[in-house]
Amino acid sequence: MASGLVAPIVDGELQTRTDSGDSLTKKSNNKNEIDSDMFLTLLVAEMQNQDPLEPTSNTEWVSQYATFTQVTKMSEMANTVDQLRGNSLVGKEVMMKVTSESTGEVSYKRGLVEYMMLESGKTILVIDGDKYNLDDLDSVISEEYSDAFDIYSEWAAKVNALPSIKVLNKNYEGVVRELYDQINSMTGYQQNFMKTYAAEEITKLGLCVAQLEKMGIKFEKPEVKPETTLDTILESFNTKMNAILDKLNKISPPEDTEEGDGDKDGDKEEEGNGDKTEKA
Repeated sequence: MASGLVAPIVDGELQTRTDSGDSLTKKSNNKNEIDSDMFLTLLVAEMQNQDPLEPTSNTEWVSQYATFTQVTKMSEMANTVDQLRGNSLVGKEVMMKVTSESTGEVSYKRGLVEYMMLESGKTILVIDGDKYNLDDLDSVISEEYSDAFDIYSEWAAKVNALPSIKVLNKNYEGVVRELYDQINSMTGYQQNFMKTYAAEEITKLGLCVAQLEKMGIKFEKPEVKPETTLDTILESFNTKMNAILDKLNKISPPEDTEEGDGDKDGDKEEEGNGDKTEKA
């Protein structure tokens, strides 16, 4: 009994290339790395084939080995950093960018990092059961971006499914109203996301709304919130500070009033003493 095919068939050809395979293959084919055994082999070969009349000094041999050791330690440190980086990505949503060496085709894979593993000294991220090299990491996606992207994908697909303006009729009122209310109820971040990635869909929906309004169907216009700028923030701050200063002035009497009262009391005492002197 023949087993089922595990690879898809496109245009009559069995497709055995995958994004995960490309991500791992191009990294594993790198044979330019030199380990310590290869370096010592090359060093011994160089010593055996050196010019006996002008032999290389021992200091130069030691210098070469010290340089190689330093490079090796730096490579090990870089691998350790990659492992720590891979661990920090577990449980996060990422975007992988993979370029096929055979075709040069660039593909993207979006998904949640399930776990990290080491394979042939390389840090591997496992996404949906497939392995990807950490070097192919394109971006780390925040939860807010992920939610906005999912909303955008569903919303844009529904807008693109609407008919052209020429054949649009009142039967599409429910769908158009749902899409219209949905985008107006989105958060500020989601609306900015839509303006960036769904500009064409927003224009199409606006035309559909205008067409239905010509047919007598009314749509409630959203409230336009004032844009927050640095000037508005400073103006609000100054208003609040002035209100606080006014309250403080009402609580504590001005100093001029106290001095004026003191002068009046002094004048009364002097007048009293003068009257007593005249009587005497």
